[in-house]
Amino acid sequence: MNLAVEAVARKRVERARDQITKSLLSVAQGNPLGAERDLGRLRDRVQKKAALSRAEAGMVVRAVEGFAPRKGGREAIWGDTLDFVGVQFLERGWQAARAVARVALRNGRPLGSGFMVSESLFLTNHHVISSARDAAQVSIEFEYELDWLGNQRGATRYALDPGSFYLHDDEAGLDYCLVGMGPRLSGAKGLSDFGCCKLSDAGDKHALGEVANIVQHPDGRYKEVVLRENRLVSRLELVLHYVADTEPGSSGSPVFNNEWEVIALHHWGGPWRQKKDERGFPVPREVNEGIRISAIVQDLLRKAPSLTAGQRELLGQALAKQERTAAGLAVGGGAPSTAAQMQPDGSVRWTVPLEVAVRLPWAQAPPAAPKGGGGAVATREPGSEKVEPDMDFSGRGGYKPGFLTGHTVPLPRLTAQQRAKAAVNRRAEPGDDELELKYHHFSIVMNAERRLAYFTACNIDGKTAKHVNRDTGVVEPLRPDNPGLREALEAAEGTEKWYDDDRIGEEEYAGTDVYEAQRVPGFPDPRSTGRRLRMFQKGHLVRRMDPAWGSDSMALRADADTFFYTNAAPQVGFFNQGKASGMTGVSNGHLWRAVENYVLRNAAAEKERVCSFTGPVFRTQDRKFRGIKVPAEFWKVTVWSEGGELRSLALLANQKKVFTAWPEKLDEAPEAFLDDEELGKVEDFLTTVEEIERLTKLDFGAEVRQADVFAGQERVRVRREEDIPLRRKSRKPAGKR
Repeated sequence: MNLAVEAVARKRVERARDQITKSLLSVAQGNPLGAERDLGRLRDRVQKKAALSRAEAGMVVRAVEGFAPRKGGREAIWGDTLDFVGVQFLERGWQAARAVARVALRNGRPLGSGFMVSESLFLTNHHVISSARDAAQVSIEFEYELDWLGNQRGATRYALDPGSFYLHDDEAGLDYCLVGMGPRLSGAKGLSDFGCCKLSDAGDKHALGEVANIVQHPDGRYKEVVLRENRLVSRLELVLHYVADTEPGSSGSPVFNNEWEVIALHHWGGPWRQKKDERGFPVPREVNEGIRISAIVQDLLRKAPSLTAGQRELLGQALAKQERTAAGLAVGGGAPSTAAQMQPDGSVRWTVPLEVAVRLPWAQAPPAAPKGGGGAVATREPGSEKVEPDMDFSGRGGYKPGFLTGHTVPLPRLTAQQRAKAAVNRRAEPGDDELELKYHHFSIVMNAERRLAYFTACNIDGKTAKHVNRDTGVVEPLRPDNPGLREALEAAEGTEKWYDDDRIGEEEYAGTDVYEAQRVPGFPDPRSTGRRLRMFQKGHLVRRMDPAWGSDSMALRADADTFFYTNAAPQVGFFNQGKASGMTGVSNGHLWRAVENYVLRNAAAEKERVCSFTGPVFRTQDRKFRGIKVPAEFWKVTVWSEGGELRSLALLANQKKVFTAWPEKLDEAPEAFLDDEELGKVEDFLTTVEEIERLTKLDFGAEVRQADVFAGQERVRVRREEDIPLRRKSRKPAGKR
């Protein structure tokens, strides 16, 4: 057994212990799909798998969520019923299995398994083929198997050609090797005879509690199939875990769902160390780990720009694209689609039998102008319920310091005194900073003493940015002219549910005790707009649109993650609802929200990546409200890359002048705020990264300071978006700390 793989896999299994145990309990209770805690994913999966309408799938999910076993026995619900399959299951499985081959040295010694993902590319584990040099020494053996009479088929052997294509990620990461096929060494069949299993990062291919199928060459034996014996019990950001009473599959084998779509690349199996489940029952099982195909696809897309045009075309042929009908069914029934064709405009075209075109991330040609104002396809029907965040935090990736190509932008560093006052993540993973709370695409470090964030850190990808309509549930690509980029109020009181993060103590963040049932002098009606403008709202620090990028399902989950109380700060309605300048009925002084829209709008237009940091300025003289001190000032630092050079911009906003109508202070007369000009009391300033560091005691690092486009200049109040520089105007040095 590869020791490096063993060590990494064991850590991940330990990290997923709670998920595995809860999933096994759901299976034992007769409600296997109850293991899936991401209800949005479960609904997508049920709709596709059972050919239901969106509404019907929602009813199934609610039944699964509300399931309770009968006393004295078990009551099976949808999970097992959905696992009945038609006879075509076997035929499709036979077609998929043909693409699986044994990997062996030229002398016949077996190394593992793998499978074709196009007519030209072969996928296996990196620990099976660990280098291009090793790839040149192995053979790929198709139909190394027994026929229906038990006789050996005549195997066809091929060489690999790493010179034509070779991409990998090592055992500490995704443990895959994607390599080009070479000439035939022996046998009579061509590569097209074996078909392929294309790769897809679609979000509706599996749900926890379902069964999976593995086609493999365990220990180098003839091809074997484990059908419907592996139960999916855990999902982390990069891997799936599945348990069975059978021996582990062979390294490099494809893991399929019941539609014979590849969901994982098997790379490890071992005994499950927990001997009993939550009810005290024995668990004599093997736990297997597979690398999620969606994670491999995303890694391939990240690496694609470094490939030659010919290699990018080969990669495009391996990436699946299926058109779905209104009912959610895959056209073509999961059969391999025809080869992709690279078009002159940079897109890749498939015929499935419906013709579908998709633009790959590395395509440089500009997209055709949209007709009729956009025509983006929504992924959820209007009226769908809002997605709630998953309370199992093990799959959160958090902020990525290496998000900007060629640069590392770390989290701001706290002083020793600040670290002593910070909230500790009670479920931090080994090797993680124990103060970092990871969410989808962003992270937060909390000041437990002030019960508010020291800072938030968010990665923004303009290329895959999405707009999530919280009222209708519709997800669509974010266009630079999207009305959402002119939105003001993010969530009025009572319209959104916020959530506790139990990784830290309730006393370490401002929750319902701070925000609920406020009394505002002169405004007793809770529905009054005037009251909302004067009360302390739960102001987003990471604005919900910023982390909403990637796949549609990921955008929904990231959007939902912004509604944890850890991401909130008390902001007066006049401040929190500030609109971009130039809109009807709005005067100057609203750059806090405007700059967020401005940055994201530019990121979407330029298809660029951005890192955004936000937080409050803590001062000892901050005024108290319900036991916490309310910050008067908030800061934002935005970092991006321009022509390979790092750029940064700092903004400071002050809400102190709209504190006049202080909630709960009944002895104070209400203030009228009769006209829009009063909103101008919110002051916004362009400033420097160094000043933000001086005010907060945070350290953003020399590279971010030196990248400041406003470095060396005095603080200046801004009143229009045009006052915000996104290009360096001065090359003055940023100075030394």
